[in-house]
Amino acid sequence: MTEIVQKIRPLLLSMNVGESVVFPISRLKSVRTQASELGAIYERKYVTKMNRDDRTVEVFRKN
Repeated sequence: MTEIVQKIRPLLLSMNVGESVVFPISRLKSVRTQASELGAIYERKYVTKMNRDDRTVEVFRKN
């Protein structure tokens, strides 16, 4: 089975306030790093939430 790999940075940059996107938990460190970095550069607020049962990490854009 082939997993489609989504690019983290373009997805986070294209998000509008109130939107969220979900990534596999294997990309946790990269997702959190990008959310933190982009939030600082573009003065945005991203919140990450890990779901251990589903093995996912969700990013939500607050502003």
